[in-house]
Amino acid sequence: MKVKPFIAIMRPANPLFGSLTAIIGILTTNYFIITNFGLVRWTIPELIIVLILTALTYIFLASAGNVVNDIYDIEVDKVNRPERPLPSGQITLRQARVWTVILVLISLFFSALTIPYSAIGFWTVAIATLFALVGLAYAAKGKVMGIWGNFTVAISFAFGLFYGSLVTFLFIPPVIFIYFLTAASVLQGREIIKGIEDVEGDALRDVQTIARKYGVRKAAIAAAICNVIGIIGFWIPWIANLQSFQWTGILYIVLLIPGSICVALSTIIILGNPEKNASRASFFDKLGAYLGLLNYVLGSIFII
Repeated sequence: MKVKPFIAIMRPANPLFGSLTAIIGILTTNYFIITNFGLVRWTIPELIIVLILTALTYIFLASAGNVVNDIYDIEVDKVNRPERPLPSGQITLRQARVWTVILVLISLFFSALTIPYSAIGFWTVAIATLFALVGLAYAAKGKVMGIWGNFTVAISFAFGLFYGSLVTFLFIPPVIFIYFLTAASVLQGREIIKGIEDVEGDALRDVQTIARKYGVRKAAIAAAICNVIGIIGFWIPWIANLQSFQWTGILYIVLLIPGSICVALSTIIILGNPEKNASRASFFDKLGAYLGLLNYVLGSIFII
């Protein structure tokens, strides 16, 4: 049995970058309680352990969701993504289901290891379990719900911010909510654009995306609105810094500008020609989201 298809079906790049949300939640909240309450939760070695365990919890949980998504999307992927492990026959449906269970159990194992360090104790596992249920529910049924399913995946991706924050302390700093709104908005915009890109394959499963239900032009406008909200959200923490709120570190600006430019480019080209430019617009949104997350990490590292 080949290992490569089992790794490929996890789509590890997305969970890996998504895990940054949990890391950002930890670092940002840790800074907040140190500067505002004078409370030091962990030593540096303990902080590193918590960051690793929390990231691994997210990675394996998100990977399980990707596998379930491919299980339910197998007919669609035969049209849109025939090279993927399931539609290409590299993995059977039974193997994919077993692999999903294994990934979830691994994730909850790492979550349980976090309990001694967590501010919320056993609730760390409870929140991870809730996250798993939401993510797997989207993967199984959310996509056919169209826009509401898109909201679920966007929120699920950014949910790591709250998970990391609550692992750190029984308080969620205001900047975490801004990060959440920004990430969820940009990802929502990309999900809508992907709906434009996948109209033909989505018809096989009667996925009620905005593009299929209201047309690609209205879908492009909806994606553009989400992107604009995301761009505004990118800049709010920096503006807060100028007002002496000290939400982020001085290097927050480094990737803020290129990240904003990428999302702006996505907005411009999707409005220009939705059907022709959907693939490129999706790429720029994804790149902008990645740069935004990395920028949050820079801001978090330099305020710790």
